[in-house]
Formats: sequence, structure tokens, C-alpha cells
Amino acid sequence: MATLAGQRAQFTWALNQYNLAEDAEKQAYYARRMAKYIAAAPANGFTLEQVTQGQLYPVAEVEQYLPTAAGDTDTGISEDEALSEVAEAVDTSDVIRLGEGSKIVYAYGYRCAPDRLKIGRTEVDTVQRIAAQITTGTPDKPTLLLEIRTHDCSSLERAIHATLEYRGRKIHGAGTEWFKANREEVVSIYQSIKGS
Repeated sequence: MATLAGQRAQFTWALNQYNLAEDAEKQAYYARRMAKYIAAAPANGFTLEQVTQGQLYPVAEVEQYLPTAAGDTDTGISEDEALSEVAEAVDTSDVIRLGEGSKIVYAYGYRCAPDRLKIGRTEVDTVQRIAAQITTGTPDKPTLLLEIRTHDCSSLERAIHATLEYRGRKIHGAGTEWFKANREEVVSIYQSIKGS
């Protein structure tokens, strides 16, 4: 029987592989896998949103394969294999976890650029969220450094971003969530916001 965690992992694995693919044929293969996992969701009692977790994916390309996805006999990867692959995509050996709540503000970076952090938010699994962001331009394995649980990840993320931007730490041209900062600075900002 399919599990939500397994279906999410299969989708995230396919999205990650799509992002890493360097040719159109491989991208089409992984788009078909994503379509298959999306098409199977309702039969397993899950919604599209539950399986995709709001991750950005190539919607137009995936949707072209939805009409034939149910008849696709290529299973791609098992749930257990996908869970393992996604877990291995992100280094979690040095993560600090703080706070309480069902939503998360996270910070990750790369060992090759220790003074750079991406600070984002998610309402689902952090590792799957990060794994979906890995592309061919990723310099090495992402390292999850901080997870802050909260009841309002949008406000907390905005406050941390605004503080770092005020301090001149925003990295322009690298997306909206990259900062020249370290984990300790982010923890200090969080503690200041929290009032402890």
C-alpha cells in the first residue's frame, strides 16, 4: 500500500533527477515519472498538493504525460528507494533543531561556500524541499544547518530575511533567499525575535 511519505519521496526524487538531467530525453523520462506519481495520488487517497508539497515543477511538461500515466508500466523507483535517495541527497549530520510547531524555517548551504546560506520555509519535509532544489548548477551536496519549527513560518522567514538584508547580507543575483551569513547569526536573530 502506498504511503504519503513514499509518494512524496518518489515525486521529489523524480523532480530532483529532472533538475539534474542534462538532456531533453532524460528530462522527459523524469517528467513522465512525476506524471505517474501525480496520477496515482487520488487512487491512493492523496491530493496533488499533498504529493507535490507545493514544489515548483515543470507543470506543462508533466501535464502532457498525465493522460497516459495510468498505463505506464515503468515504476521508476520504489517508495523505500526514493525515501533513501532523497535522504542521501542532503547532509543532515550537523543540523540544529529549535522551536516548536508544524511549520519550518530552514537554513542550508554548501561546505565549499561556508559563508553563504539559503534561508527558506516549508510546511512539509525539509530534506525533500531542499532535494527538489538541487540542479546541475549545485556546487556540492547541500548541508542542512538549521531547522526552526514555528506556527508561522512566513512571518519568521520574512523577519530573518529583513534583518539580514538590513545588515547588508543579502546576496543579489542569487535568488531571493541567499545571504552572506552563518548559522550562529541566524540563531541569534531567531532568539532576538522570539524574545529569549
